[in-house]
Order: sequence, then C-alpha cells, then structure tokens
Amino acid sequence: LEALSYHPECACQPRLGRPCPRGVLASSTSRTWGLTSPIRSHFVTLANEWKELIADMGTLGKLRFDCDWPVRVVSELVLNHSRDAPMDPALGCPGSRDDPFGADDVSGVTLRSTGMQLPAGHVEGGWCLVRRGGCSETAKVKICELSGAFGTIIADHGNLQGDQDITITYVRAVGEGALRPVLFVSKDEGDALVAAAAAGLRISAGPSIGGPPPPGYAPGSGIVVHALGAGAPTGPRSRSYPELFETAGWIEASEKRDLLFVCLSNLREIRIYDISRPLERLPMLGKILLGCSRFGMHDYRILDHRGGDGRWATVLIDPLDQGNQLYYYDTEDPSRPRLRVQVHARWESADDGLGQVRPGGPDGKYHLVTWHCSDLYCGKNHGDSLYVLDSRDPSAAPVKIPLPMLTKGGFARDVACNEEALCIVTLTWDGLVAVDSGARDTVNAFGIIAAYSGHYYGVDSIPQHMQSLRLHSGAQKVYASRRHSRHFYVEHADFSMRPLRVGDTIRALQLTEVLMCELLGYNATVKLQNEWASELAPVSGQPRESKEEGKPAMEDINIMDGLFTAYVEKLGSFFLNVVLLVILALLSVIVVVLTVVAFRWRRLSKQQQTELQRFQPPGEGSNVVVGRPVTSSGDAGATRGEPVSVPTVVSVCKPKTKNLNFGLDSETP
Repeated sequence: LEALSYHPECACQPRLGRPCPRGVLASSTSRTWGLTSPIRSHFVTLANEWKELIADMGTLGKLRFDCDWPVRVVSELVLNHSRDAPMDPALGCPGSRDDPFGADDVSGVTLRSTGMQLPAGHVEGGWCLVRRGGCSETAKVKICELSGAFGTIIADHGNLQGDQDITITYVRAVGEGALRPVLFVSKDEGDALVAAAAAGLRISAGPSIGGPPPPGYAPGSGIVVHALGAGAPTGPRSRSYPELFETAGWIEASEKRDLLFVCLSNLREIRIYDISRPLERLPMLGKILLGCSRFGMHDYRILDHRGGDGRWATVLIDPLDQGNQLYYYDTEDPSRPRLRVQVHARWESADDGLGQVRPGGPDGKYHLVTWHCSDLYCGKNHGDSLYVLDSRDPSAAPVKIPLPMLTKGGFARDVACNEEALCIVTLTWDGLVAVDSGARDTVNAFGIIAAYSGHYYGVDSIPQHMQSLRLHSGAQKVYASRRHSRHFYVEHADFSMRPLRVGDTIRALQLTEVLMCELLGYNATVKLQNEWASELAPVSGQPRESKEEGKPAMEDINIMDGLFTAYVEKLGSFFLNVVLLVILALLSVIVVVLTVVAFRWRRLSKQQQTELQRFQPPGEGSNVVVGRPVTSSGDAGATRGEPVSVPTVVSVCKPKTKNLNFGLDSETP
C-alpha cells in the first residue's frame, strides 16, 4: 500500500465531485471536446513585480469555482494604443514590448489612466481569446480584464517543441492580484477555438471539470495498491483509489487483521478501511474522531491486539505527536470504535519523548514502551529504560526495566519480540540487548538475558562536539523473523568520517546494512546470574492490582517483594526528618544572631546620647556636630535653627590602594 501525500501546490487532490487532473472543455453547437495542451504542454505562471512566484487563483490548478463562459475572439485594435503597437487586432496589444504599455511589468493602473482598452462590448462577459506575440502576455491579460472580460485565453503563435510557459506579472505595489483565470493553449487548439467561435463556443474550466491525465501522471491523493511477490494474485498488478480522501498524514495496516488505519489531519479523524480484497474494492468501515498529526518520529502509529476479554482493541500511539498519550479503543466492530481508556505516559516527561509501543509477552498481552529522548538532550537517565504495560489493565503503573549498559546520549531505539516472547532491544551505538518478556515456564521474566555491545557499531570516530549524530548511528529498527526461530533483523547505520569532513552529514550516516542477530543457547527455565540481573518494580513503587480480578496483575512473574518497598519508604522518611531538623537549626541560629545585634545597637545608642549631653551647655539647644570640637567650630555659639557652616578643607590624604587587575601596589589619589 502506498500513501500519496503530495503538497496541494504540486498536484491536485481529487475527491467526490472534484476529479484530477483538472481539465478544460470546449462546447460548440455540434460537439464537445477536451483541450489537452493546458494540461500537458502549455502552462501559466503568476509572479509579482520582483519576479517572485505568487499562488493566486488565476491558474487552472488554483481555480476555486467553475468557469463556463462564451468565447469572444479579439478582432479590433486597442483604443488609444501607442504608436509602436502592432497593427494586428488579434494580438490585442496596447503597445510593443519596447514601450511601457506593452512591457512585462505594465500595471492595469497605467493602462486605465491612458484609456487603453478594447471597444465597449467587444469581449465583455466572456473569455477574451487573443494571439501570442507583439507585446507581453501581461499586457494582453490586463487589456482583456479592463475591457470587461471574465477570463483570458492566449493561443500560441507556433507549434513549438517541448513545454511552453508564460508568466503574467501582477504589481503588488498597486494592489493587483490574479482574480480572473488565464489559460494558455497550443496553436492548433487555438485555431480550432477561433473557427468554432463564429458559430458559438463555450469554454468550461474549474474544480469539477476533469481532463485526460498525461503519461505517468499520479494523483496526489488516495491510495495505490500494488501486488508484489511470487504469491501475489493473478490479474491486475495495481489499482488506484484517488477519491478515497485527500492528503493522508500517515497510513498503517494492522499486523493481525485486514484493516488499514488512515490519518486525515485536515479532517481530524482516523479512518478504518477493509483491505481483505484491495485489488477489487477498498470500503471504509468506520472512523475514529480524533485529531492526528503527520509529524513526529514514531515508526508505529497503531497497535492492534486482543484484550483480556477476547475482544479486539487498537492502541493509537501519541496521534497528535504531543502529550505522550496512548488511546485504547475497542475495535471489535470497526464500524463503531469505542474509547476504553486513555493513558498519559508521563513516566519520564509530560509532553515529549514517547517512542515505540510494541507487543510482547505470551500472546502479546504486554506492551513494551521505549523512550526516544536521550540524556544528551533530556537530562540524566532519560531513554535508558524499557517500560511494560499490561494490556489487560493499561491504566495501572508500568514495570520499569533499567538498561544500565547505555552510555551517554543513548536510548532504546526499537524493540521486537518473537512468538516465544523473547525480545531484542536496539540501543543505537550501544548495540543490542535481549529481554525475556514472559517465555513459557520462565524464571527470568522481564530480565536482560543477553547483550551485544562494545565498539562494533563504529562511533569512536564521531567528534565529541557532534555527539548528537550517535543517536542516528548503530542499531536502529529491529524485526523478528517469522520463519526462523530466534532470528532477528537489525537495521544498521554506519558512520563515515570522510563525508563529515567536507560537511556532508547525510552521507556520513549511511543506513545501508541489515544485520542478522541470533539468540543462542537460552533456556528460560534456568535462572540467569549476570551483571544486569536485578529486582524490578513498578514505576509507582507499589505492587499493582488488577481491576478485574482483584489480585496482582502479573502474579506469574515475581517482580518485587514488599520488604524492599517498605525499606524504600522508611529511608525516604528518615531523610525528610533530617532535612527538617537542619532547617529548624538554621532558623534558631538566625534568631539568636538578630537578638544579639539588636541588643548591641540599643546599648550603642544610649552611649551616643550620653556623649551628646556632656557637650551641650545647660539650657541651650543640641546644634552640635559630632566629632568636631565646639570651641574650634566655625559656628561656635550658634543658636537653634541657624545653619552650620561647611568646614574648610585643610588637606587631602592620598591613601595607598592595591591594583586589583594585576596585584601591583600603586600610589593613586
């Protein structure tokens, strides 16, 4: 299945009542035929006075409404034309290319100010058909519009080889815009239009008018189904469904059922299609009314599985690429999907970083979640753990599996599990690890059973200041073999220093290899003792209970014991008490210091008041300057309310200061 997601400006997007590609129909009293040159060889480009392309509605692909008007062939000269204008009426020129009136950048304001237009009623209310040549196409179009034409058709002046393109310039400085359609046709088709116009001719163009597709044309919407491989059915090898929808954000087929999920961002919905017989029909079964985004780094958007009640369910993985949300929908009846539970995966971040969500465990009852945010960007210990959700109770706290072999900047890129519930986790440049997600009779459940790491993935040559490139090197996506037991296929990206030296980062990281990994000699019934073996616990730190059965959701797996949890709780309480005691001690010290300072300040104030009273003569005011003998003061004998004069400066001292910049002593004033 191939989703076609061309941008609207590069290809039209067909839907009901809007065929693709768009066409042009000519209708006379005797017949109706389609014009092919506007689609295959003769094109119109719109630009402003600075030669920049503009996306106005004046071209065939941009028309917003159908145009069905009669054709008026220009057969009279332009009124008030310049003396250099060509004298052929069919050209419709106000001047030559060498004067301002027939140039490429002439504006409608200039032509209107000189009264240049076709005689009244000549082309009014229809298509204005003119020949190419003699002056710019811009001048022809603006003369037709000033004369009351609804649109302009320019017929080529010769049968030239290759594609032909004309540019119509609109002067934005005076408020011009391409509000009326402009068509460009070949000479042969132009001659046919002129001949048919004598007996009455109409031209139709617009969104609902289809045309014959050119060779190799592919519609910019819908789905194309291809039959590939030796086991493909006989008959047609492909079929296109261009009118199913417009641009698709993403499409993904279920690994368990013949269902296709399609994200339509502009409609804020996810459609479900039946793909059991895609070369015959592709009916829509239902839709999920939920916004979705075509952006993001998720390799998988959905996870189809059977729930604990035996009903089919579908997980939508962070559909908006924001918020780390998992939506569990009941899709037993695809025509009526129903939301069961919404999980906010905020175990490492509230909004970003959610990675893959893949099935694991017996019959895929566990959902393994990776985190795509390394500690290179998201702080310490981000992305170096694997999380396990129980599909029977996804709202319960997940089990966390640490991956201690990860180095700085690494994260769990992808995970894939085989039918034995043995999984391979890729760790980018740190290699691979194998995890037992619940094999039959296992005693190593959710434990790391093997690892392949070291310097095999060739990242030692990545410069230290470009560590971010390591995220895209080494082991990337992984797939479990459906034919060979315990075999896995790993996409491998190697790093090359030579392209990086010349600034070619894309070729420096070459995703050109697929490696095969085999898990050898593992016996799930034998307890493993390795450097990674450790007791695992739910993220919340508490054993989780099943909402349906009232007992531990994973009782078949010995995950943790209560003594460890109690010890963690007591240890946390002890540290909290220590912190509170330290804060109280600091507050006590601050209170004592403030009390001593206040007492000394009060005693010093009393001493100063005593000294002032000694110098104050009995019965007089307190106009005394402290530190200056009253008898030698310039204001000796001053009474209350008189100003105290400024003392005369006798000398200025030059203190010895230290130069802080160089540590040298210098004499400075």
